[in-house]
Amino acid sequence: MKLKLKILKEDKRTLNENRYTGLYQQVGAHPGSLDMFIQNFIEIPIDIEMARRDFIQSNYGSQIDALTDADIPPTSKRTASTPLQKVQKGLTHGHTFWWNRIFGQQMAENIIRYKASSYIQDLKSRLESFNYSTMTGEEFEMLPEEDKAAVYEKHFFEDHIDDFFDQHVKMGSMNTTGYVGNPGVGSGLYGQMSDWWMSTEGADMLKNSIKQQLSTLPQR
Repeated sequence: MKLKLKILKEDKRTLNENRYTGLYQQVGAHPGSLDMFIQNFIEIPIDIEMARRDFIQSNYGSQIDALTDADIPPTSKRTASTPLQKVQKGLTHGHTFWWNRIFGQQMAENIIRYKASSYIQDLKSRLESFNYSTMTGEEFEMLPEEDKAAVYEKHFFEDHIDDFFDQHVKMGSMNTTGYVGNPGVGSGLYGQMSDWWMSTEGADMLKNSIKQQLSTLPQR
């Protein structure tokens, strides 16, 4: 039986009361259908953060270590660390603003491609864990809500990735709920993501990288 999924909700009154209610309300998406995107790009858990640092250290650590004070832009503000230490830390943590500024667009795209690939792999693993490709409609209805949300997320990005990035990632609209739970805080993602550059100048790079990899997800 073919699954028939309603990815966008018409009745926003039933949205989950959680930290990202404002974001879901503004997007009009099914509650939970952005949760894995949020986990990979907004509120990063330690295991994902550590995996990114390991990837960067393994592939680019020598280039980061080789930087000198002469390589650092004069506009860098001093903090508790030196400007060089500040930039090296940002690079190690995968902050694409610094990758673009210090090493150029191609290197920034490499980091973004890795982050997008990790996100797609996380979503793929979740879908494969309950045999999405072969499941029936009845089996879908029996899934826990977090597994159903992964199915919704797959379909949401397949159907709405362009609109989502254009209207929500690259815009910082204000409303009265706020996606971080504070009234008056913007629920659009412009400048709000953990790696903020990927919601500004690098947003199209992230969108295109995710878009190119959607076909690797399990299909029905």
